[in-house]
Amino acid sequence: MKPTILAILLLCGVSQWSQAQTQVIFRVAEIPIGEATNVGVRGDTEPLSWYESMKMEKRGDTYYLPVTFPAETHDIEFKFVLFDEKGEPIWENIDNRALQFKKEKEVNYRGNWNEEPYIDPSSLPRLSSEQLLADYKLIERMVLDVHPGTYRYNEEATIKDALATLKEKFQQEQTYGAAYLAISKLLASIQCDHTFASFYNQNALIKSVIHRQRDKLPFTFRWIAGKMIVIYDASEAQLLKRGTEIEAINGIPVADIKEKMLAYISSDGGGAGSRIAKTELYGYDFRYDAFDVLHPLLFPLTGENFELSIRAFEAMDSESMTVKATTRKERNRLLGLRYPSFPKTRDDLLSFRMTDDNIGILKLGSFGLMGWKSLSLDYKAFFADAFAQLAKNKAQHLIIDIRESVGGSDEMKDELVTYFNVDRVINEDREGRTRYLQFPEALKPFVQSWGDEPWYYALKREEATQKDGYYIFRKTYYRNQRNKKKKHVFKGKAYLLTSAQNASLSYYLAQDFRKFKVGQLIGQETDGNLQGINGGQILFLRLPNSTIEIDFPVMGDFVDGEQPNHGVIPDILVEPTVSDIYQGIDTELETAFKVIKTNN
Repeated sequence: MKPTILAILLLCGVSQWSQAQTQVIFRVAEIPIGEATNVGVRGDTEPLSWYESMKMEKRGDTYYLPVTFPAETHDIEFKFVLFDEKGEPIWENIDNRALQFKKEKEVNYRGNWNEEPYIDPSSLPRLSSEQLLADYKLIERMVLDVHPGTYRYNEEATIKDALATLKEKFQQEQTYGAAYLAISKLLASIQCDHTFASFYNQNALIKSVIHRQRDKLPFTFRWIAGKMIVIYDASEAQLLKRGTEIEAINGIPVADIKEKMLAYISSDGGGAGSRIAKTELYGYDFRYDAFDVLHPLLFPLTGENFELSIRAFEAMDSESMTVKATTRKERNRLLGLRYPSFPKTRDDLLSFRMTDDNIGILKLGSFGLMGWKSLSLDYKAFFADAFAQLAKNKAQHLIIDIRESVGGSDEMKDELVTYFNVDRVINEDREGRTRYLQFPEALKPFVQSWGDEPWYYALKREEATQKDGYYIFRKTYYRNQRNKKKKHVFKGKAYLLTSAQNASLSYYLAQDFRKFKVGQLIGQETDGNLQGINGGQILFLRLPNSTIEIDFPVMGDFVDGEQPNHGVIPDILVEPTVSDIYQGIDTELETAFKVIKTNN
């Protein structure tokens, strides 16, 4: 059963909200029997609370609760919960539900337990030019007056041309998907990994449009030597063996699909390799892939199937195949059942083992301690156990694999450094820069962040110097502190496996690995940029009409002096081959083993 929420989920313009209160009638069905004694609602807006449940009343097969919200409320986020007499909740294992209302006195919301809301994009009204141009003004203000990296890699004329293109597009009415694409293309032109129409922070309507449709490929892939190579197969017939090349999808060569998609991918500076890597499809439940989002919007599916042109590994001829389109959820479920090696949670991206040759392999595929489906294990205990094993075995070689890490929280990187023979953690050549001192008042109603009055709203002039259109805060990224080393400091030889996926914190880890001379880097050039990145502080701009959310940095990290426009380049560059993929050979890991053998 699909929740009937279309009529209430977004017909918002910029007009004044009605002064009348709105009563929302919540209904939820398909409650699991025996999980708890009560069913309730929790949410972010009074009278709802994230800390206490409002109990629902059972009516037939559904649970029911009317809640009256004050006149100034026009959008809420919430979840249904199960709870016992002590009030301990069992949460739905989905994103927060979202609901918007305008002038209605009564709104009905009906959902099923643990089932993400579905919206048919074809049933949605188009966004008018008036609505879109009102959103455009906010984007323009953020790009020209706030974003610290607008001109890091671009001339003023380039940015103005990109803005003009978006404005011209918005002269005509657009679907939500088309508006999302147009905004993404503008943001990609800024060349900043932290600036994009987020895959994560959207409301229920936008998430349904970009994530929850049955228009996803039933397999995962990587780009190997310019070819789309299958890794995991979730198709019904299971004929897409590992190493199979996909040559065309619905008659379109995959090279053309990739080329078109790259214009919508945000990445730091001139990182062409990182943009390509971001169009790969991994299919994890705990991450969103750009291919899943962009491919259906750029190449809409007209039926229920994909027509593929494929070539089996080492086959002479191509063949045609029809596969059913799927959803992210169904694909993930099947891959988890079919492949024991397929990661089911972020925790599966972290592991440690000792080889028979007494080599430690520490896999750190995520540093995500916050946000959607974050790591749940105790990373400090995990590190302590791993390095205790290294010490116990008197291991002389340690391989650290961060190839699947796309960033995360500084705490994990800082904790990891304490297990190496690094005396001081020093960043003397980095400075923070903003384009303003007082954050524009006109933008504040549309910005979400942490706290009621974030620190970056009013910056202190006495702490900044001004140069080339920037306010420079030299102490923001400066560090010179003693590294508090742990008991089991590793003093052997270390090797870091990198990839073009490594952005943000993972880029910083690769940079520090080289700066502090921890060991050798093996793999591919990282994302990020030696000139610095714009990851200092992120805010979330919610456009009032399209309701699309954009991640925008407000402070950038800049490096003194001339720096090349690329990421961290490994000491040993390694590229997997199609044969490696087919045979299940881990090319970078095998290279590390060969280097260790040579060193021995």
